[in-house]
This record gives sequence, C-alpha cells and structure tokens, in this order.
Amino acid sequence: MDNASSSFVSPTASTDLIDDKPLTAGPDVGMTINAILKLVFYVTVMIVGISGNSLILKVYWSKPQKTSTHVLIMGLAWIDLMVCVCRIYSLGFFIYVLLGRELPSVFTAIRIFDVVNIYASITVTGAIALERHDCVCRSGKRLLNHHWAKLIYLGSYVAATAVCIPFTINMLSPSVTAQKVSLTFQLLLYLVIVFIAVICYGKVYQAIRKHVKVNVLSRHGPGTSWCTAVEAEGRRHDASVVTGARTSPALPSSDKEPLTADRSGPRSVFVVSATELAGPSTNPTDAREHLADVFPSTGNPAPASQNHEDDRELRSPNPQARDNPIGTTMTLQRKTTRMLFVTSVVFLVTWLPYWLYVAVALHKSNGGDVHPNVLSVMYNCTLFVYINNVVNPFIYGLANRRFRKDCFDVLRKMKPC
Repeated sequence: MDNASSSFVSPTASTDLIDDKPLTAGPDVGMTINAILKLVFYVTVMIVGISGNSLILKVYWSKPQKTSTHVLIMGLAWIDLMVCVCRIYSLGFFIYVLLGRELPSVFTAIRIFDVVNIYASITVTGAIALERHDCVCRSGKRLLNHHWAKLIYLGSYVAATAVCIPFTINMLSPSVTAQKVSLTFQLLLYLVIVFIAVICYGKVYQAIRKHVKVNVLSRHGPGTSWCTAVEAEGRRHDASVVTGARTSPALPSSDKEPLTADRSGPRSVFVVSATELAGPSTNPTDAREHLADVFPSTGNPAPASQNHEDDRELRSPNPQARDNPIGTTMTLQRKTTRMLFVTSVVFLVTWLPYWLYVAVALHKSNGGDVHPNVLSVMYNCTLFVYINNVVNPFIYGLANRRFRKDCFDVLRKMKPC
C-alpha cells in the first residue's frame, strides 16, 4: 500500500490509498527517517508473518481429516502469507526512495498481486463468519462442507480480483473517475463484510448461550430456575475439583450395565441440541474428527449399545469428557468460534484507520476541505492493516490450547536431531 505519488494533490495522482511523497531529486531528512522506520516495520512484518502463517498451514495441513473450518483457516493463512511475502514491494519502494530513483515497472505486477491478496483476506474473513453461522446455527441442515469451503475460498479470490479491477485501471491510467470508483468499491466491500460478521457472530453467540442454558437446566430437571441451576453447577464444579469424583447424574453409576439412551434421563433433552453443534461439517469423517478431539487417546466414541468394558475404556482418559462428552464437544466448538471471532474483531479494528482514510480521501476527491497534515496522519495510521496479517498465529495460540499443542509438536519435529 505504498506508491510513489502525492496523495490526492493533483487530479492525476495515483489512487493508491497509502501514498508517500513523490520521488524527485532525492529524499530529505524527514523522508529518509520515514523510509528507514518503514523498512524496519516491513522487515518485521515479513519475518513474523511468514513464519507464523507457515506454522498455521503446517499444523492444519497435517490433519488427516479436514473440515470446512480447517479449509478456510488454511485459506486465510495462505492469503496472509502472500501479503507478507509481497512486502518485497514495500521494501523495494523505500529502498528506491532512499536512492532517489523511480521504482522499476516489474514492481507494478507485484503490487497488483498484493492488492488482490489484501482484498481476498477481507472476503475470506466474511466467509469464515458465514461458515461459523452455518456450523452452529444450521448444523441439522448444513450448506457447507469442506468441498464447498474450497469453492467459497476460490470465490473470495474472484471477488477480490473484481474489486481490484478499478484499482488496477487507475494504477495504470490514473484519473479522477477511476480513483473515486476504486475507493467506493473498497469502502463498500468493507461495510458488507462488517455487516456479515456482526449478523453471523451475533446469531452464533445467541445459539451458544441457548444451548449452554439448556445443558445446565437439563441436569437439574424440570421446574428448576436458571439462577438455581447456575449456583448448583458452581457447587458441582467445586466439589469435583476438590474430590476428583464423578458427580454427573446423567451417566449410570454402575459399570455392570451398558450405557443406553433409556438411562440418559433428562440429559437427552440436550443431546439433540449438542449434536447440532458437534462439528463444522456434516460429513461423517468430520464428525469423527471432532469426537476424536474430545477423546484423543481412544479414537472414536463407542456406540451406546456396546458392553461395559468399552464404556469404561472410553470414559477413562479425561474426567470432564467422561462426565459429559457432548458438552465437551460443544466446549471445543465454542472455543473455535471464539478464536475465529477474535480474529474477525482484530480484522475490523486494524482495518478501521484504513477505511477512515478512504472515507476522508473520497471527501477530498469530491472537493472537500481536508488539511494535508490530517490526511498525512491518517495515512500513517493505515499501516495497522498489516498487523492483521501477522497476528492470527498469536490469536490461535492464546485461544486454542489444542493449536498450541500442535504447534509445539510441529516445532519439536522440525528440531535437528
């Protein structure tokens, strides 16, 4: 997002939204300091972004059964990786600023490819919000599986390329009309993605709260108030931590009888709801994978009709999963949703200065009075957009313990003997 033009100073100025001073006889002291600081910034973006996004790709690519969530996470990581690699353009631009020379024309192709990937990161973020809504709120009649997720990912690239057409035209042949169209397309794209993210994640969290409430109430039978059930759950959790004993009334206390649907009691009310939250795809392989996350050392859960030896073996590894396996699956689903929700929030926050700059630039291009210093300050704040391309590995690591474990496993395998 750096181009050699004085932003909106003349009608023929480039419409690249992050512009620097024109390359003339050579940089002054201010331009030299600015160029050096930005070189340091972009080198940091490349190092952190390339290594972090490569780690995400390695972790999710190694999974034998990939869900729609995995496909879109890998797609976003690949796009972020390409954006970080394309910082070669930014490094080359500021090196030529220090040399006082014009940028070679070969960098134009890199710049266009960079912008397509930047817009694709926006559209894929919206696609992830739609996938979360489809996974949590429409699990009984899902529209997306991992094959459809691949098509959506490719469609995001197509949409990004379409939005980039006015930018490319204006970059090759600058004009006021192309400038306005390019800015308008970009602003509309952002507003559409914001709308999709707010609606989808709002409905997702409403559904999660509803299922959590049903789960808690189902443990305590009909007629129990919500506050009473929550207090009882707190006491139950404290008692289980202190004694290490199983306290769930929903599972049979005798190991001599098989676990059947008839003995599940009031918990069967939640079984249907939790099953709807079981995984990000309707494929049987995806369902098996999510249950494997709940019982990692035993594989797929045994059917309800199996004998008591299988039931004991299934429930042994994890006391919490043993007490409530479907509730644990829902917890994993909720953690994944929270992880991707935080990713979307970071996207919206880091891109906000950029779109404020676009709005002010549109106002100026329409004849509005904007002080050059205001535009300059807003321009420098737009560099926050690249934080969005490097921060996802840290978000995943903080929000997802399983991802942290997988990362350590990958890094351990990469260590030389």
